[in-house]
Amino acid sequence: MSALLGLKVIDFTHAISGPTCTNMLAQLGAEIVKIEPPGRGDGFRHYTEHGGAPLLSIPFAAINAGKQSLALDLKSAAGQRIARDLIATADVVVENFRPGVMARLGLAPDDLRAADPDLIVVSISGFGQDGPMAHYGAYDHIAQAASGIAAMNATADGPLKIGIPIIDSFTGYIAVIALLAALRTRDVGGGGAHLDIAMLDAALKLVNTSVAVHSATGTVPMGTGNRGFRLVATSEFYPTGNGWIALGANEQTQVAALFRVLGHAAMIDDPRFATHSARTAHYADLRAWLIETLAGFDAATLERDLVAAGVAAVRLRDVGEIAGDPHIRQRGTLEQVEVPGDERPLDVVAGFANAARVGARVPLLGEHGDAVLAALGLDPAAIAALRRDGVVA
Repeated sequence: MSALLGLKVIDFTHAISGPTCTNMLAQLGAEIVKIEPPGRGDGFRHYTEHGGAPLLSIPFAAINAGKQSLALDLKSAAGQRIARDLIATADVVVENFRPGVMARLGLAPDDLRAADPDLIVVSISGFGQDGPMAHYGAYDHIAQAASGIAAMNATADGPLKIGIPIIDSFTGYIAVIALLAALRTRDVGGGGAHLDIAMLDAALKLVNTSVAVHSATGTVPMGTGNRGFRLVATSEFYPTGNGWIALGANEQTQVAALFRVLGHAAMIDDPRFATHSARTAHYADLRAWLIETLAGFDAATLERDLVAAGVAAVRLRDVGEIAGDPHIRQRGTLEQVEVPGDERPLDVVAGFANAARVGARVPLLGEHGDAVLAALGLDPAAIAALRRDGVVA
């Protein structure tokens, strides 16, 4: 995709939420110059398993392919000058420091926009740029806990973390949406903007329907395990004779079709299961019957038959299984990126169907420093001096 071809972004992000935003921008064709601390780089370069080269974790590779890397000491006056010079050539700045850090680095968003009123600055943080909780640090599970998600994702043993960085990732996507809207406003003469994107706000967007229910009824949604917010046994995960299946029989016609596929069409006439309210009231009875009945079925065959009958259902797959599925391959949902030091390309998710690029590469720390600085007009001697002084690496 090249919808953002010609857009230049200076990327001061690290970890997941900010790099997810700039990853999507890169996949849409934008030029991304990623600023990293010399020596260590983005801390996500060190996260768990690693690729072929040093300072190159696989999770880092998944959300940083296609970017240029400049290792720049932002604590030095010279580094801050270079950062400002780079920003002067750009359309967008994205950062996910804690509130106030950019100002301490001499890069306050208001000052940057005063120098260029058309500049768009995207500030991503845990709790926002203002408010009583703005100074709180945040990781994904912290946002889950603060937003009510952890309370709703609970069992009798207590709240559970969602096992993937769902809030980090969703915050990055929300930032992209807000940025695209700001670009539209700028392009019709409305000028730039400073966008305040918070993980807590993004998490609350995910639970928007529950917030509305609370507003209307005063009810506080709490953990229901696999029952989810529908609270019916026909919309849950179940073991079959050889694997698990997810059922999504929510509508009356779907429930009747489920019973028919299971060979018990008359169940829809049982007063306990004839209506949604009855099925909710007799949840335990229906769930026990489904556990016993589904144990006699093959998961793949049941998936096929339920889908054919108009019931939302799918056999539970692991990541490896779905990543290799012909459906995903046909849709072009994955792209292959080059990982330095590794002979095999890495499969990463393009974000939406047929958005995959060809030849995207994961940057080594500081790999593009000379090219980025030369584009600012610095000659080789000046760049060498900056390296000697530790301003760039």
